[in-house]
Amino acid sequence: MKESDFDKIVVKYLKSKGCLVLKLTPGVAGIPVGVSDRVFFKEGFYGFFELKKNAKAPFRPLQKEFLEKMDNWSYAKAIYPENWEETRKELDCML
Repeated sequence: MKESDFDKIVVKYLKSKGCLVLKLTPGVAGIPVGVSDRVFFKEGFYGFFELKKNAKAPFRPLQKEFLEKMDNWSYAKAIYPENWEETRKELDCML
């Protein structure tokens, strides 16, 4: 599955839960390098997703560091088709 196809599935799910979902593009409009692909918000909760086409897809420098920091603040995770079911179950309990 292409990352863009997986992104559509994730965004559709988050919107179905009532989330505001934004796409972040590092280097554009002051967004720093290493920031995750997606940020989502719902009623005082926010999270970040770094989407990958599969579990073996490489990370760019700073991505793991950003995810760890954001996960300490709220919720952040690298997701890919292989862990989407587990991630969705986590979110079902939180959103």
